[in-house]
Amino acid sequence: MKPVSMRALFGVSVTLGILLGLEFHIDRTPSAQAYASYLSQSEALNAALARTTVLTAALAADDAQLRALEEVSVHARIGLVDLRQELAKLGKQAGLTTVAGPGVRISIAFDPKLPIIPGLSYVDEATQLQIVVNALQAGGAQAIAINGQRLVTTSSIRSVHGLSANAGPFSGVVQVNGQPVLAPYEIEAVGSPSRLVTILTAEALGQQFNILEQSFTVSQFRKTPIALPAYTGPLPGQYSTEVGI
Repeated sequence: MKPVSMRALFGVSVTLGILLGLEFHIDRTPSAQAYASYLSQSEALNAALARTTVLTAALAADDAQLRALEEVSVHARIGLVDLRQELAKLGKQAGLTTVAGPGVRISIAFDPKLPIIPGLSYVDEATQLQIVVNALQAGGAQAIAINGQRLVTTSSIRSVHGLSANAGPFSGVVQVNGQPVLAPYEIEAVGSPSRLVTILTAEALGQQFNILEQSFTVSQFRKTPIALPAYTGPLPGQYSTEVGI
């Protein structure tokens, strides 16, 4: 064999030997571990993405619920304002709040200088006062009070005999809202002064009281408002108890 062929064969043999040696000495374990790690991380990533999707959906649901609660809260606040306004309106209509405005004040007092019907020794004061109240209500009075006692739909005006030493036919005691009220009387009403005076004049109430030795003076309040207190007595049903059927 020629020397050149020998050298070529030797070179090939050496190269094969080196390649075989490298093949036997290469550790393939790290590649398997890297692949396993890749699979593990991929699974973890997929799980994280799945959790993220669930959390996103949960956050969206919570956000929707929060918006719904905010809308309910807004409606509740608006409803609360409306209820308070309605309560104030009903309280005013029921006489449970103070009222101030233009109106009239009627003063009724015993006047011995006035003539009296012969033989008249007693007059039912409650009836006379109720006549005045009826006239004021017919004249559009928004609120009425007798000696500071506010009149409401459940108010009563009663005469109690023999409890007063006042001279004249108005010699008793009047109870308004169950509270004793003595003469002289002041009846205050909030409303149009002109309308109230017109109805009082039309009913000739002044003349009727004059015959009973009672002065009947009407004062009008236009620029300076007249103030009436709120009703403080028991309300309808306050002492009642609901019975189940």
